[in-house]
Amino acid sequence: MAIEPIYILYGVIFIIVVLLVEGIYYLFIDSALAKRRANRRVAMLESGMESREVLAVLRRQPAEDSEGVDRVLHPVRYLESLSAQSGAQTTPRRIAVIMCVIAFVTLMGLQIVYSAGRLPPILAPLYIQAILAVIVGLLLPYMYLANRAADRKKKFGDQLPDALDIMGHSLRAGHPINAALALVAKEMSDPIGTEFGIAVDEMTYGLEMNEALENLNERAQVEDFNYVVMSINIQRETGGNLAGVLSGLAYVIRERARMFLKVRALSSEGRMSAMILCILPVATGAFIFAGNPGFYTDVANDPLFLPILSIAIPDLVAGIYMLVRMSNFRV
Repeated sequence: MAIEPIYILYGVIFIIVVLLVEGIYYLFIDSALAKRRANRRVAMLESGMESREVLAVLRRQPAEDSEGVDRVLHPVRYLESLSAQSGAQTTPRRIAVIMCVIAFVTLMGLQIVYSAGRLPPILAPLYIQAILAVIVGLLLPYMYLANRAADRKKKFGDQLPDALDIMGHSLRAGHPINAALALVAKEMSDPIGTEFGIAVDEMTYGLEMNEALENLNERAQVEDFNYVVMSINIQRETGGNLAGVLSGLAYVIRERARMFLKVRALSSEGRMSAMILCILPVATGAFIFAGNPGFYTDVANDPLFLPILSIAIPDLVAGIYMLVRMSNFRV
């Protein structure tokens, strides 16, 4: 008894989806676990791993001059930098594999929808579906890593004043700066605890303090931490009351964060209005298409459809961009 081709296709799609889910799980295997751990480095050390092994696992150095890395001209270096900033234990090669799998699955899904007759005529050509699948495959992993890097950066900035207070108290108690950094690595949760721990391990295995702090600064990409690095370097060269400087920095960072929250509270109504205005056109179009697909598909072959659409979409994007810029204030 011969097996119908449609069932073979379903089996292939099932296997691809299983491999995709497994690949995503192994790509971001530490994302959910890291949120439940107070400090990944401390957890690894308590599990019996040597500090050198922990350093090799956790250290993800961004590419040199990562702030100037162009995502178009140097995509591999940019992915390395983004992966380091997000804290993901992955490589650009693995990310590229996931992108290819997502693009292939998206293309297969579009083909199935097209075979069922539910795809708009504008998406009927195979090259249009391939372009759309490639865009989806490229954007999804990038958006995940970028969002994770932004969250990690924000949390690092929120934890920084508490870390500076711990360092200041440690210095006032007579401990050296290395011990103060190690205390932060031990007492603070992720991400700042792990990042400080990596810097401490780097210094333990021969790296100079200024180089370890610069590496930490490159991974964190937090503007306020630049002042911490400069303060420590100046104090090591000229001396001074480093504990007082760190306490002052902690106070300034907290006050600026308080001002930022106050501005966000005062502008919350405007931001909510901007969000509704941004979502409304897309939601309305999706609602109309779901209820009456012919409202759009019947005019898709009109000669003026594509020219008007090519004008409407950039106008919509420009309007959303202006609303976002008008409703977000930099403090």
